[in-house]
Amino acid sequence: MEMQPKYKNVRVRSKQIMLIELRTLLAFASLLLAFCIFCLVGLSAAAEKEFPDWDQGVYAEINKRHGEEAARRMIDVVQLIKVHLNDPVETQLEEVNEYMNQMTWIADSELWKQPDYWATPFETITTFGGDCEDIAIAKYLVLRLMGVPDEHLGFAHVITSDKEHHMVLLYRASENETALVLDNKDPDIKTAQERPDLLAVYVFRNDGTTFTIKDEGDAKRSVKAKLENKRLEKWLTAKERSRENAESYKPFNGGRPLTPDWLKESK
Repeated sequence: MEMQPKYKNVRVRSKQIMLIELRTLLAFASLLLAFCIFCLVGLSAAAEKEFPDWDQGVYAEINKRHGEEAARRMIDVVQLIKVHLNDPVETQLEEVNEYMNQMTWIADSELWKQPDYWATPFETITTFGGDCEDIAIAKYLVLRLMGVPDEHLGFAHVITSDKEHHMVLLYRASENETALVLDNKDPDIKTAQERPDLLAVYVFRNDGTTFTIKDEGDAKRSVKAKLENKRLEKWLTAKERSRENAESYKPFNGGRPLTPDWLKESK
């Protein structure tokens, strides 16, 4: 009978030690978790991109060259970029597609007095109109300014079910995933398989890589040939005009470029 309290005290002390160790372990785990969260938040903040504010002189010059409505639209586009700069790419695609699809479709012969003119994004935004190529190119640039990698974007020349030649913007997250189609004639972003109405002719990227496509109908498509560094004159001309236009606005932006430093364009 005298031994029972002794063993009982031992058990109590053991429980106390276990409780102390458990509290110590929990405290250490909490500190470790807090440290990990701090590191993740720090990395996330460090990875966030910033789009440089333009001086008011830029918008004043746009107003002077193209009118008050054009300046207001450019402000809207810059805000669109800044608001969604660090959003998931799915959100960026949806927002850009929706905004740009509001543009009025205008034939080149009417707007530019030419049979086939590829406008710069600046031209398309300031006029808030253009044909399919112009709208696709405008979507491309705004997505690039939001940080979407160049290699994930491309343009597809297609023939619609109405036998019209048409251009759409493509986004492809990886080589193993299906391309998404951003089309000014369709408000919804769909996969290429969901667009059997489009007969693909060729696809090209900014760097000149071009794929000729064999399209058997019903979205059964395959690559016939891949051409490296193909010179697409209309695309190259549009890019050169775009660079010249951006340079012309630098004096109104304190000598600073309009595009962010982290944007590296393929020539």
